[in-house]
Amino acid sequence: MKDFLFFNYSWVKNSTLIFEKFKEKGHTIDIIDERSISTFIPEFKYKNVVLYLHEPWTIPITNNLIDTYFKDSFLIQHDDTDFEQIQKWTEREPDLFMQRELTNDTIINTKSPVFPFHFPIESIYDEKYQNKDIDISFIGTMTNQRRIPFINHINNLSKTTLKDLNWYIDFKPGDTRTPELFKEITNRSKIGLHFYGNSYDSIRIWEILSTKTALLMPKMKNLSITNNFMPFNEYCTFKENLSDLESKIKFLISNDNYKNYSELGYKSYNENHTPEKCFEYYYDKIIKHCNK
Repeated sequence: MKDFLFFNYSWVKNSTLIFEKFKEKGHTIDIIDERSISTFIPEFKYKNVVLYLHEPWTIPITNNLIDTYFKDSFLIQHDDTDFEQIQKWTEREPDLFMQRELTNDTIINTKSPVFPFHFPIESIYDEKYQNKDIDISFIGTMTNQRRIPFINHINNLSKTTLKDLNWYIDFKPGDTRTPELFKEITNRSKIGLHFYGNSYDSIRIWEILSTKTALLMPKMKNLSITNNFMPFNEYCTFKENLSDLESKIKFLISNDNYKNYSELGYKSYNENHTPEKCFEYYYDKIIKHCNK
């Protein structure tokens, strides 16, 4: 019998990073993805099954596997999608839910434990770009229509009342960014802006923190960063209606106040929110509930 079977997406770096680290902890594991699920016939029993793969065509396959081979396995649903509400990808009720977009607005429609987590994002810090010659930057795409007022507002600020600042705004309907461009601009920025796209958690949040750049965004709604889980408060907030965004930018720029947020955010990332820290948190929640 093996410890863990993971149904994963081969192309999702974040989940693969977490799942593969179970092996580093000494567990016996197998990972089955969308390329191999249709021909997978289990050779072993597994103490625990972690389900992330949830395409419409794979759900009947994983349901059949769970019902046929894994009735006695502890079933964990891993959900790092953009949905706040709990999804259920199996006919059998999972024994544990790990959900990234868990907020106070999530309806808990299960008796099983539900725990939040956030993206495990690697640092993009680069010393050679740390001259901080860009005052404020935002690089993003139209992942959600709720970004339109934000984009219009910062474009207006950059051309009117805050035109004296050195802005870098790169916003396009499609994703034409390159990782190297984002890395360079973010490292060079005093302030990195974020506004919600499809989800509240974002890769951008953790990358900005990792570069000694002050993070300015609306208050994060994810329960993952509250005091009971992976506390995170080292960022500057503005109201979702944007009414105080200009004053917050002025505050951060004046007297180099951004430096305090950038240093505290950088420290918080490295001490509490690196991929290694994210995995340790995730692993702790799993191991306390799963079959040993």
